[in-house]
This record gives sequence, structure tokens and C-alpha cells, in this order.
Amino acid sequence: MKFLQSLTIVWIGLPAAAQVPAPAQREHIAAVSKAHDPRADYDVQAYRIDLKVDPKAEQIDGVVAVDAVALVDGFQHVRLDLAANLNLFGVAADAAENNLGYRGSLSGEVFVFTRTADFIDIQLPRPLRKGTAWHVALHYGGKPASANDFDGFHWAKTPDGKPWISTSCQGSGSHSWWPCKDSFWHPEDKPERVEMNISVPNDLTAVCNGRFEGGWISSHGGDNGFSWVHDYPLETYSVALNIAPYVHVHQELALDGLEEFGGKLDFDYYVIPGHEERAKLQFQDVPKMLAAYTKAFGPYPFPKSKFALVETSFWGMEHSTAVAYGSSFPAWCKQTGETDRYASRNRFFDYILIHESAHEWWGNAVSAADWGDFWIHEGFATYAEGVYLEFTESATRAEEFFETQRRSVAASSRLYSGKGTNSGEAYNGMIYSKGAAVLHTLRQYVADDEAWWRCLKNFNLAFRYKNATTDDFRAVLEKETGRDWKEFFDEWVYGSGYPSVEGKLKVDGTAILVQANSGGGAGLGFHVPLDLAWTENGVAQSQRVWLRPGANQLRIERTSAPKEIRTPLLERLLGRYSVELLR
Repeated sequence: MKFLQSLTIVWIGLPAAAQVPAPAQREHIAAVSKAHDPRADYDVQAYRIDLKVDPKAEQIDGVVAVDAVALVDGFQHVRLDLAANLNLFGVAADAAENNLGYRGSLSGEVFVFTRTADFIDIQLPRPLRKGTAWHVALHYGGKPASANDFDGFHWAKTPDGKPWISTSCQGSGSHSWWPCKDSFWHPEDKPERVEMNISVPNDLTAVCNGRFEGGWISSHGGDNGFSWVHDYPLETYSVALNIAPYVHVHQELALDGLEEFGGKLDFDYYVIPGHEERAKLQFQDVPKMLAAYTKAFGPYPFPKSKFALVETSFWGMEHSTAVAYGSSFPAWCKQTGETDRYASRNRFFDYILIHESAHEWWGNAVSAADWGDFWIHEGFATYAEGVYLEFTESATRAEEFFETQRRSVAASSRLYSGKGTNSGEAYNGMIYSKGAAVLHTLRQYVADDEAWWRCLKNFNLAFRYKNATTDDFRAVLEKETGRDWKEFFDEWVYGSGYPSVEGKLKVDGTAILVQANSGGGAGLGFHVPLDLAWTENGVAQSQRVWLRPGANQLRIERTSAPKEIRTPLLERLLGRYSVELLR
């Protein structure tokens, strides 16, 4: 079988400019956001990553092929990203010409390139018209490293000393281990397809995104090859490499919405030796989790690939169809009495399992068009945790969860971080907790669960495999509810903080008097619904009134004297409330 042949390419006739560059400081040019970014001039269609991994030397060597289309007339300057500490040995035309199968050759006409910091700048031999496809292959290698115990290329060991290698690069950028147009700066350019052909020592297994396409197995001490294809768009930070002496367990799950695939989904998990029983117990939660997310957000987005959990040495990450799982198997800890090192995070459920898997719908299927809308990834995925509790346990349990999210929201917090930010600049804890709490609050404002669930599902389906903005979500919400929600988004998403409401309720004969001040949000205040409940002549009554920012005085006339006034909604909303009942 012709496999990984591109790793043996002989790069002939490279000009002096294409030799290994002099060391450059890592200063990925903040000014690029102020000037024109050449990376905006093309759209990536596919990547093919052929990689030989040497665990002993902790080095990689390989070829990455890029299949892209020019977005401007006169296109000739290709800019890609690659960490300065990795070597670039040469760049050539991809002879496969849009056929990036692992059997295709990647050798071709040699191109001139230069490097500055983490940039690769390639000059094509002739300018291209808008809409013209171009193909390049980059031979590179070196020793990628971890930025910390979470981000980077992890050269870890299993408990018995075997190689245990994995990647996690949302915070450091995918260019930290392979050349690409990095979603760290350009989330809007999701490749339609990624192929990975990985060569590893023959006692190890390589697990990547997508479906397993085959490879080769050495019978006399050589390397094993593993080919994976992901036929769906994804962010480059979601492209993952996992290598270990994995134990592989395969199942088929019955799941709604997959009639085209016989109603079945491939569920695979890969764990290090000795953890099989832990995984078997913990991953019993997977069928009900996927069923809950399917019901709430639509069918599983990547049925041609798989749903997989891959044990890693770091905590976890939402790698598409190969979710990184480094949690503590809390169900096993509970059953055996072992200490759960993540007990505080696993209070309601196995956090990594439930949160990272939710990203298959929010972040992987629907991605932010700009990192200013990062909350579409993390806020929606955190909200999904509450949905999981509501659908598998109870609404009361979900309310307990959302209360923990509300309590962690800061008074100056803001969800939207502005257009043009990179992933690192936009990332903060509030996009998780405030994002989830705002969605839970919005559901109370909508006050129509049928419309609410229709909105979430239709938003996911409308932007599945695409990129979306907050305004796209608002447009779907307005269509499904028939109401204008600009005011809500201006205050809760684009504004800061949360409401602070103080007021008094009083019965005056047969009327209810409301005196309240709605503040918060850097002093601008919020429009807040005040749900009142009471009894009249022993009959339960209720009414929603709206408080405007600032001082409010409302009089609600009734035919009989109201009694036992309550404000049930306040406890379920993000905010700080103090309402005094006067008699």
C-alpha cells in the first residue's frame, strides 16, 4: 500500500531563501489586525497532514498539504502560520491537485518562501484570479512543546512508562504543531475536510478526528500507520492527535435523527491500559447524554465520522469526534472510594464528559464567526450542561446548577468582547458562566418553552458546519418568537453586568402598587420582567409586568383585594433582587 510516501519526498532545487530560517522571536504581529491581513485573501478547503511521530526523540517530521481558493483577483501571496520553533524545510506545489487522499503524491514545483516570527509567506509563481484553486505542500518538522499542563503538544507517559502523546491548542494555536491558517486568528475559515496519516512505533495507536480509513501494521518492528478522514468543517484548534498503547472499545448507539445512517452512531472510546473498567462504568452516561443533546439541539452533527472519547494526560478538550477525556472517572471514584481530584467540578456530573461533548453541537458544528462571539462556544456548551440535568434528572436539579453559574458572574462582566479579537484575547471565564446564565434568563423572558427549544434547534441546524454571530442567534430567536429582542441583547450580551432590583410591593385596597428601581449594568439599568402571583377570593392569579431601567411606579388594579403576593420569577433570573412586601 502506498502510505505516507510524502514523508520521503526529496526537495530538489530549493533556493537560498527557502532554507531553514534564522531564529525569530515569537511576536505574532499584533499590527496585522490593524493592517491588511493576507490570510483573509483565501479560503481553505482541505488539509492533509502526513506525520511521522518519534516519541523517543520527542520530534515530528511530515508534510501538510493545503487546498484553498483565492478570494481576490491577483492573488499571489500565501500567508500561513507555523510556530517559529518548528523547522520549515521546503514548500512545493501539491501535485495531487485537489485529491488529498493518502495515496496521492505531494511533490511538485518548488516555491520560494520566507519566515517572520510565526508567519510563513509563500510567493506563487503567477497571480491567480478570484475563485481559482491553489495547492501547496509544506515539509516541516521539529520538537513541538507544551505551553503549560493544558495547552500544547504533550509528550507524557502512561503509568507503566509508555508514550502517551496528545495535543490541545485552543489557547496556543494549532500552528504550535502544524502549519495552517490558524483559527486562533481566523475562526471563520473552517476547512471542509481534514485527512491525517500518522506513523508511530508499532506498539502504539494513533487516534484523530473523523473515521478510520485504514493504514498499515508492521510485522517486524517498524512503524504502524493510521489514516483518518473528517469530512466535515471544523476549526483548526479542534484538529487532534492522540498516541498511546490505547485499548479500543467500539459500540453502536441508537440515536434519533440518524435515519440516513440506519439510526445508529459509532461510539468509540480509547483508554490507556488498566482503565477499561473505569471507562465502561463512566461512559454508561453517554447514550442518555447524546439523546438529551439530540432532543434539545438537533441530531448528532458528525454521523459519518463517529463520536469518540480519547483518554489524555491533560484535563479535556472538545476535539471534534475525538473528544479529549482526562477527567477522573468520577463514577468509578464514587463506587470504589478513590479520591476524585476534580470533585468540585464533578458536583453535578462528570464535567469533562458532559461539557466537552456539548461542544459537538456548540463550537464544533456551529462556530463563532469572530472571537468576539466566543460565548457561542462556551456559553452555549455550559448551558447544555443544565439541559442535560433537566432532561435526565429534573428541572429542580437544573435550577441548582444554574444558580452556581449565576453566583460566579461578576458585576462588570461582558459577554461580547468586540470584533477583531483573537482567541486568546476573547477567552475568559465569563463566556462560560454568564453565557449559560444569560441563556437561562432569556428562556424565562421568552416564557414559551415550545418556542425556546425550537429556537435553539433551528439556530443549530441553520448554522451547522458554518460560523455564526450573536446577531444570527437573535434573528432566529425573533423569527421563532415573533418578538424584537434587540433590547435584551443590548443589555445582557453587548452590555455589562447584571440587574440590581430593589423595590416594594403594597396592596392598596383592590390594587397592587409596585415601586422598584432597576439598576446594574454600569449604572444603565435593565429592562426586567417582574412576575407577580397572588390569590383573590381563594383563586390563584398571576401577571407579568416590566420594569424599565431606573425608577418604576406601577399600579395594577384588581376587582378584589389581592392576598399572598409573591414574586416567583426573581429567584430564577441572573441578577440581584430585594423586594419588600408591605401590608
